[in-house]
Amino acid sequence: MSKNQRKDTSRPENPDNEVPTVHGKADQKDSDYRLLLSRLKERIKELNCLYGISRLVETTSSEEEILRGAISLIPEAWQYPEITHARIQLQDREYLSKGFVESKWRQSEHIHVNGEVRGKVEVFYSEKRPEREEGPFVLEERHLIHAIAERLGHIIARMESDSRLNALYASEKTLRQALQEEMHNRVEFTRRLIHELKTPITSLLATSQLLSEELSDQKLGKLSEYVHENANRMNNRIDELHDVIKGEIGNPEVELRPVCLAEILNSTLGEVRSLAEQNQVELNLVIEGENTRVMADAVRLRQILLNLLNNAFKYTSGRGNVEIRTFAETNKVTVQVQDNGPGIPKDEQERIFEPYYRSPHKGKNSHGLGIGLALCKVLVTAHGGTIWVQSEPGDGAAFFFTLKRAIEE
Repeated sequence: MSKNQRKDTSRPENPDNEVPTVHGKADQKDSDYRLLLSRLKERIKELNCLYGISRLVETTSSEEEILRGAISLIPEAWQYPEITHARIQLQDREYLSKGFVESKWRQSEHIHVNGEVRGKVEVFYSEKRPEREEGPFVLEERHLIHAIAERLGHIIARMESDSRLNALYASEKTLRQALQEEMHNRVEFTRRLIHELKTPITSLLATSQLLSEELSDQKLGKLSEYVHENANRMNNRIDELHDVIKGEIGNPEVELRPVCLAEILNSTLGEVRSLAEQNQVELNLVIEGENTRVMADAVRLRQILLNLLNNAFKYTSGRGNVEIRTFAETNKVTVQVQDNGPGIPKDEQERIFEPYYRSPHKGKNSHGLGIGLALCKVLVTAHGGTIWVQSEPGDGAAFFFTLKRAIEE
């Protein structure tokens, strides 16, 4: 180098032509990549653990098997699986991972079931490891153990709920079967009873009718008529009892056909007019639409009307008034039977349609089994209608029921 040549001190000497700055950046990138990959692997292990616990719920219905499966999944999800040991405590039960070792390096989280602490999940390292965010454990492992405990709490709560539901279902099924058997026995007993009663009643009806026709003595003829009348009343009560029983099991017999409502009302009132006179009751009929036709079983509809009228006669005082009125609408007709009796207390108005219920406020000449209004409800329901009562004590009672209008052709 000549005296006139100066040494360049602006860059360091580098005889091997190396570029250390470039290599430093590459090393840093490689280190960051390895760290990122390591963290990614840890997160995958954690997700596999949680996914494995969820899969246990799908593949087994036993709480015992789920907890045993969970305890085997936990160690592999921690950063040092070879020295990781796990324990699940649930009330008086304990589940341990393979080769379990308890140590002072521990993480734990309570298991809550429906807000109640039932147990805990614990993770141990059997050897010392470098200090991290939580002793030798990293923050992500705190999140993981919390997630495991939370998921186990939800699983146990759901399984307990399912168990209770299954127990309730089994109990309900047993009760339903017992009820069905009881209903079957009751229906069979009633059928046998009706058969036993019907046989002598039928014979008595025929004999009393024949006797009434043959007797020339007026007094004896009148007595035979009484026998026939009461035998017929008993026969009707037996039929009503049978209808109520059939209604309770859901199969009353009705044949719905278009019928003229006015004709049935007029003929029914003709049947009971003498009874109304005996009870000193005035009958009134107000029909809206003389030619209105409804879908009904004529025999059963007459039965509904007779029961409502007989009920009105029982509770209407002497020189009383009973009115039948109809209200025609587009799709239905409402029939009202109104009396001016003592009325029905509010607390009885729901119960009067129950079978065998009889009001403590009995009217004059009150008799029977308390099935008349129950039968009305059964038959009205079978017609696709509804029945109800409106009454104020001391102001009479009004019974209403609806029938579907027949489609005009």
